[in-house]
Amino acid sequence: MSSTTHLHISFFIALLTLLPCIDSKAQELDFIRTDINSIEMNGDNWNCLENKIDSLTLTAKTKFNILHIGDSHIQADYLTEVTRRLLQQQFGNGGRGCIAALKLAGTNQPSNYTLNADVAPSRKCRLTKSGPDIQPGLTGIGISFKVPQKRSLTVTLHGDDSLFNHIALLHSPSAKYATASVDETLCQGTRLSDYATRYDLPDGVQSTTIQVDIDGTLYGAYLTNDQSGVIYNAIGNNGACYSDYLKIENFARQTELLSPDLIILSFGTNEAFGRSSDREIYANIDKLIATLKEANPKAKFLLTTPMECQRRIKRSRYAINRRIAGVRNVIMKYGAEKHVPVWDLYEIAGGEGASRLWLKNGLLSSRDHVHCQIIGYELQGSLLADALIRQLNPATHNQVSTLVSEATSN
Repeated sequence: MSSTTHLHISFFIALLTLLPCIDSKAQELDFIRTDINSIEMNGDNWNCLENKIDSLTLTAKTKFNILHIGDSHIQADYLTEVTRRLLQQQFGNGGRGCIAALKLAGTNQPSNYTLNADVAPSRKCRLTKSGPDIQPGLTGIGISFKVPQKRSLTVTLHGDDSLFNHIALLHSPSAKYATASVDETLCQGTRLSDYATRYDLPDGVQSTTIQVDIDGTLYGAYLTNDQSGVIYNAIGNNGACYSDYLKIENFARQTELLSPDLIILSFGTNEAFGRSSDREIYANIDKLIATLKEANPKAKFLLTTPMECQRRIKRSRYAINRRIAGVRNVIMKYGAEKHVPVWDLYEIAGGEGASRLWLKNGLLSSRDHVHCQIIGYELQGSLLADALIRQLNPATHNQVSTLVSEATSN
C-alpha cells in the first residue's frame, strides 16, 4: 500500500461515524492528495484564531464563529455538515447557527433542519431569482405573506446533540417582532440589529413554535445555546457567484450578527460556466472581501478553490470544463497577492483529470458531472475539517493523526 493511499484511508476513519458503510472503492482513491491537504497561509497568520480555539475549553460560553458562504455545493450542507460535526466534536458544540427558509422559498433545503409556516408564503425569492417586489437578505432567501399578521413558524433540528435555547429570527427591518408567543408562552424579543430579533427559551430544545407578527420579509433563523464551542454557519445559494452576494442590500452589515472569527468563501464553479473575465472575477473577490472586512474587521478569511468538473457538450457526452482550472488560478493569484489563505481543493481532489476519477469511483454525480454524490461531499467536508484542525490546533491534529495511523496499521 502506498503512503498516499494510507493517508487517504486515515481520513475516511472520520467518515465511519457518519456513514452506515463505506464502499470498498474508498480504499482505492489514491488520487486524493491528502499529503497536501493543508491551508496555504500566503503570509497571513491565524494566531488570534488559535488562541480563540484554545480558550474554548477554559471559558464558559465562549464561541468560535465560522461563516461559510458559497454556492450550491454549500446550500445542500452535505459538505459543511460534516465539517461542522467534526469541528464541534473536537472543540464543542456552540449551536447550529444560521438556517435559511429554503424550502419555503421553493428550493432544496438541508435534511438536518426544518423551518415550516402555518400558511404558504405569498411571495418568495432566491439569490439568483429575485424580483423587484421582494429581495433576499442574509441567507440569500426571502419570503413574505399576503397579509402581515401573526403567523406560526416551527423550527426543528434533527440530531441528538442539536439543542438550542436562543432563536433569532432574521428579517427585513421592522419593529413588529418585539413580542412573540414561543411555545404558547409570551416572550419579549431582544432586538439584535435592524435585521434580527432574538427570543430566549428557558431550556434547550430541538423544536419550537413561534407565533409572531411577520411584517416584511423573513430570511431564516439563527440558533445558539449556552455552551462553549464552534458555531458553523453555512450560507449557500444555487447558481451563486462572488458577485451575487454583493447585490444583497447591506449583506455585510447583516453578517455582523454572526460575529464571525473566520469567513470562508467557496465559489468558482458558476464563474467557470459564465462569461466573467479573470479580471472581473478577481475584482469581485476583492469587493466581497472588502465589504465583509469592513463589517467584521477582526475576522480572518479563507478562500477555497473549486474541484474539476465537466460540461455537457451533447445530450449524453461530457468534457472537462477547462475554465475551472483558470478560475482556480485566479483565486490562487488573489490569495497570494492579497495575503489571504487558500484551501486548494482543486489540487487536493486530484487536479487535472480528477473529475473522471471521481465519476469512476462514484463520488461525482453521473447526472450532471458538476455536483458530487453525498459521499463525495462528505469526503470534501472531512478533508476541510482536517485542514482547519491542522491549522487551528496543530497539537490536537498531531494527536488525532497518530491515533488514526495506529488504527489503520492494525
